[in-house]
Amino acid sequence: WLSALESTKWLQHLSVMLKAALLVSNAVDREGRPVLVHCSDGWDRTPQIVALAKILLDPYYRTMEGFQVLVESDWLDFGHKFGDRCGHQEKVEDQNEQCPVFLQWLDAVHQLLKQFPCLFEFNEAFLVKLVQHTYSCLYGTFLGNSPCER
Repeated sequence: WLSALESTKWLQHLSVMLKAALLVSNAVDREGRPVLVHCSDGWDRTPQIVALAKILLDPYYRTMEGFQVLVESDWLDFGHKFGDRCGHQEKVEDQNEQCPVFLQWLDAVHQLLKQFPCLFEFNEAFLVKLVQHTYSCLYGTFLGNSPCER
């Protein structure tokens, strides 16, 4: 199982994401510098890193209300392509568009939660429920590729 996990490079992706978020938060908080975060297309790594940095910088985003605001602003309103990335679209033109970007981010949040449980208002069960509903299609929240589609 561990070899299969290693072959996905999942943990490497998490490590790089957490390091980038730490770099951003240190630049903003300790060095007082503005930061611009932008990946190749702006849809995937950008919200991962920015949303993680916000969690590191501001305790509000570690509350239930703050986390909801963060997901809504940095993922839903930002226009993350949940339909393509989660495979919810009926007519998927390119299977390569599927990618667990949001799930990776939630796992990174989980890693922070495991290290600093007293700094979060929510727990692991909340994150698991969020993952379940991201893929359950029971609610329209994580369907579509834009706020307009949702």
